[in-house]
Amino acid sequence: MLIQYILILAMALAFVTTWRRAMQNVIRVSEAIGWSLIWIAASVVILQPEVATRLANLFGVGRGVDLVVYASVAGLFLLVFKLFILHESLERKLTDLVRRDALRDVKPPHE
Repeated sequence: MLIQYILILAMALAFVTTWRRAMQNVIRVSEAIGWSLIWIAASVVILQPEVATRLANLFGVGRGVDLVVYASVAGLFLLVFKLFILHESLERKLTDLVRRDALRDVKPPHE
């Protein structure tokens, strides 16, 4: 099927990009390993869809595609939450930095 070839190509590109970013020290090696496991697992499910069906049966889900969708949604929620926490942290750090910089230029009043 054409879709399998396209998706496998996408997984291969994601895998290569992941390790390229790891070698550039943009992400940690442990993160690259985690993402690589996701790309490999996705490739296995793309090439052997019955694997997802067997896993779905183990978890009491009707179809393999349903399990993939449920897991994907849960994973996306976790990633969005992580991004939210990182954004809040960066916002606080930026506020502190701007505040310190603004106060640095203020001269104390003469009494």
